[in-house]
Amino acid sequence: MSIPQPPSVALVAGASSGIGAASARALAALGTAVALVGRRAAELEKEAAAIGERGGRAVPLPLDLAAPDGPAEAVVRAEETLGGPVELLLCSAATIRLAPVHETDPASWERQMRLNLTVPYLLAHHVLPGMRARRRGWIITIGSGVGATPVPGSGAYGVSKCALNRLTELIHEENRDHGVRTYGISPGWVDTRLAARPESLGVARDELLRPEDIAETVTWLVQRPAHIATGPLLRVEPAAGRADAAAAMTRHLRQGER
Repeated sequence: MSIPQPPSVALVAGASSGIGAASARALAALGTAVALVGRRAAELEKEAAAIGERGGRAVPLPLDLAAPDGPAEAVVRAEETLGGPVELLLCSAATIRLAPVHETDPASWERQMRLNLTVPYLLAHHVLPGMRARRRGWIITIGSGVGATPVPGSGAYGVSKCALNRLTELIHEENRDHGVRTYGISPGWVDTRLAARPESLGVARDELLRPEDIAETVTWLVQRPAHIATGPLLRVEPAAGRADAAAAMTRHLRQGER
């Protein structure tokens, strides 16, 4: 059983912090050249420098993926800068605003749908033809546990992550016979700056997932032999029941109602 060669070039959307940054570091450790895409230039440069200090190769590409031409520009710049086609696309960029549907601002709804769902579609749209032609590629989306569970108050975020799961499944079915492997990782409560503070909800921080836990899942998937199908949707949850993401989000929202 042979382990495939790691991807030569990866594009990580949302690479300035959290799961995206941790995954970029893990992929670089495999020998993959990584394009770090996001809006925060200083943080991208810091991550690229840290990867370089460890012997890896990464380039910061600060741009707004939610802009009309953002996804296409990201792919073009990644391939031009790193000198090869994108063989792995990791969609980790996301935004979250929690509110009941009737209280969700339309502009907030559009922004979350754009970044959480339409941007992954556009990125995949731009890299899939080349992956299919080469019969080699990986597309990994980062979803959420609330994408599979209707949590009152999760609003546009929950809807967009649910739709992202279906998009991932469609890409898998349409491309599994063309050398492209597609996975959707749905993490539970991860200790990132997007998440609620665990102490305020009676949960110890060390019971949460770390971004590195999801990064290890990414590299594990990339190293699966080609004849093995995993997923395409995978849940990665904290072991502790009190750290369940849906329950924690419900408690967080109820606190805000007080």
